[in-house]
Amino acid sequence: MTDQPSTALAASGHVVEDILRVSDLDFQRHMGNTAFTQVFANARFAFLSDCVRPTVGFDVILALVKLEVEFTGQVHYPATIRTATRIEKIGRTSMTLLQTMSVGEKDVASSRSVFVLTDRDSGRPMAWPDEVRALVDSTAPTPVAVPS
Repeated sequence: MTDQPSTALAASGHVVEDILRVSDLDFQRHMGNTAFTQVFANARFAFLSDCVRPTVGFDVILALVKLEVEFTGQVHYPATIRTATRIEKIGRTSMTLLQTMSVGEKDVASSRSVFVLTDRDSGRPMAWPDEVRALVDSTAPTPVAVPS
């Protein structure tokens, strides 16, 4: 998977494009489950690097404490994969990211992950700064008008 430059805060959230590699294929000649998780990880890293790290810095730990993946479609070679990431909700110390993966117009997977902001020295959870809380609205997808 070759990471292309991300487009921060596009209409569907923070979007990253990856190119499916032959090594990402399984014995059925479609994208293997572990490749899905790698693509999601790439997109989470880009989102956190572009949107969260500038505020919280590197002296804290962004601890991934929960990860769910739902597979809803197959991906066949060759393919360009788009992964959108946004903050679904934020608590005092935890933040839930929602991701959708698509090829063309077809959604192929979704992921929900929970991060806890953690003090590097004590290992204790910390409150998210207001600047990160403000990202909840800015990373929400833009509503699309449905014709009647």
